Amino acid sequence: MPLIELGELSKKILGSPPKQVLSLALGLTIAALSGCAIKSATEHLISGNEYFKSGDYTKAETEYRQALRLEPNSSTASNNLGVILNELGKYDEAIEILRKATTVDPKNAIAHYVLAQALNHKQLYEEAIAEARRAVALDQTEPAGHRALADAALGKGDLQLAVDECRYVVQLDPDNDLSHHKLAMALGQAGDLEGEIAEEKRALELNPDNVEAQINLAIGLHDRGSAAEAVGEIRKILAKDPANSQARKYLDLFEPAAEGKPDQEVKPAPAKGAVSQGKKQL
Repeated sequence: MPLIELGELSKKILGSPPKQVLSLALGLTIAALSGCAIKSATEHLISGNEYFKSGDYTKAETEYRQALRLEPNSSTASNNLGVILNELGKYDEAIEILRKATTVDPKNAIAHYVLAQALNHKQLYEEAIAEARRAVALDQTEPAGHRALADAALGKGDLQLAVDECRYVVQLDPDNDLSHHKLAMALGQAGDLEGEIAEEKRALELNPDNVEAQINLAIGLHDRGSAAEAVGEIRKILAKDPANSQARKYLDLFEPAAEGKPDQEVKPAPAKGAVSQGKKQL
């Protein structure tokens, strides 16, 4: 295809071609030679979202970085890149980018709670609580802000705040099994064993394949003295996944008690993406 002579055109219209025009001409020439169109920030965001949905976080990160390079003050690009960096464990960089995003737009609720999530991973709980509180003040209806606040409160050891926030999330998102599972974990930390068991049962009603909830339910039943029920929950997991090593470990621990033999100390199952604190994790 013939190349557009932007430099010559600008000479006729403006005299000597400005640097911006020459840069654009060079970019268009390279694009024409390579057969590739120049993508806008919005197009990079769309591509990043598609990669995110497919689970290709590395390519999503690249696309979001390109979007942010083209539009440095884009709230959406900053938010999405922050989410991806958290998923990839790049918490320090996520914190840097999201702090800038909250400075550019203090009312960006998403940036505040994603920043709180990153701070939780770095165990900076005081600052995480502050950011999460800003997020929920800006948007009371977003469950993720309250989850971030609950995680930070649990990390700090404020069990009442953690339970209150988890209960609020359940009100906002009652049909989400993870909301009930997180509330169960917080209740377990706070010593409410019956509440923990009830919430894990509700989580499993909503999603029978939530293995973490089922293992934690089995632990709660065991702690209550219902060893046979605990074994039954573990056997359900193994019926679906005989190779589940964690379930098999707990079966070995629970079976002696179910058979009336001396009990063994049981440690809780780790929750995915949890913040460690005390007996159990949220």
